[in-house]
Amino acid sequence: MQHLYISYPTDNYALAHRLAEDLQTAGYAVFIDPVSEVGSMGWASETRQAIRTCGAMIMILSLAERRRTGIRHEGVLAKRLKRPIVVLARTPGDLPRYLALAEATVLDWSGDYDAALPDLLGTLPPAAGLLIEPPTASPTHPASPARRRRRLELVVALVVLMVLCVALGIVFGWIPV
Repeated sequence: MQHLYISYPTDNYALAHRLAEDLQTAGYAVFIDPVSEVGSMGWASETRQAIRTCGAMIMILSLAERRRTGIRHEGVLAKRLKRPIVVLARTPGDLPRYLALAEATVLDWSGDYDAALPDLLGTLPPAAGLLIEPPTASPTHPASPARRRRRLELVVALVVLMVLCVALGIVFGWIPV
């Protein structure tokens, strides 16, 4: 079963939760507000896992505001995993580059909620399809040869450093032999 992931800034809390209720009434499973404290390691892990298993992401954004702290990473991950992204634009403005590259669908949500909701429901994948579709596995990204080489160099450097510290300890009598 896949779900819809709703990403929103804190100042749109009421709108996001009203939308979640309406989407659930329309038959969708919805992920919103992880249980863990925002910004914690648990929160980051929960949100990443929810994005990996979602069928589509809904992002509530005020495009006129340039700061989107805490929301950008969600959109970037959804783009990388090739999840459909629907942006509910609360104000007009330019789409952030990471969303433009993801070919996100933008809907005008600056006006009446009840008038905009049918457009969103028409844009989303059918609820029944998401409910029977198994969660898509996130693609594995094997480390590049350069990254593997850097890791190996780091491990070798750490081993050399440990051997050097032990040798100096023995020479100076800090480590009894």
